[in-house]
Amino acid sequence: MQYRTQWHWHDCAMILMPTSGTIAFRDETRRSVMYLSEERFIVVPKMQAHESQAIRRLSNHVVLYLTEPALAQFAPSVDLQRHAKKPAMFATTPFIRSLLRLCCTGERDAAPKQALDHLATALLVAMLNRVEQGERLSSATGDDHGGVVVAEMRATIDERLDQDVPIDDIAAAFGLSRRHATRLFRQHTGLSIGEYRNRQRVETARRMLAETSLSIGEVAWRTGFESGSGLSRAMRRTLGVSPGAFRRIPFT
Repeated sequence: MQYRTQWHWHDCAMILMPTSGTIAFRDETRRSVMYLSEERFIVVPKMQAHESQAIRRLSNHVVLYLTEPALAQFAPSVDLQRHAKKPAMFATTPFIRSLLRLCCTGERDAAPKQALDHLATALLVAMLNRVEQGERLSSATGDDHGGVVVAEMRATIDERLDQDVPIDDIAAAFGLSRRHATRLFRQHTGLSIGEYRNRQRVETARRMLAETSLSIGEVAWRTGFESGSGLSRAMRRTLGVSPGAFRRIPFT
């Protein structure tokens, strides 16, 4: 099920950050939508009404609730009332993203709870330090929105390379007409949706041929080609080499 919340508020401040995908965020202080990519997080003051929705189905995020006792314990010098009187967006850092990946690891048994608690605390402190620096990002512009939508369209295509998803369905998933979607996609990538999908299929097939022992027919099926012959034609046209000949190339 695709993530979506209705209008609501919390009795403490909150940090929202995508771990994969993009979230459309709206709050009571502005009409426009802000788009949270994996490179951003947003701080929402307490009692501020807001709603949010994932742009595509396969997405995840983390939420940190900033209670006053937690702030007093871990970041007593940070004045959220001064830095975030209304929802404010900030850029992440490589350090924050590394901490986030460690906190979200699925290997719970391999990491003691105490270690995960320390990582979560480090993540919170790193984010609050970012807030304290005061370098907030502006709300998304129209160009930003277009770039976000195209990035999500590309991710949707990449996740379903083995399927011939109609362009109309891709456009509809993002609330766009076919014409608007194709024009926007070409504007940001220089390719049509069909050209991008074919390129990604060939590139994925190339990696599978190099890294696995799957048969050419199996590789073709997994990357959305109707047969090994279809894959061969696409690779000859794009790379100038057949799947069989590609596999015979020595790689070091």
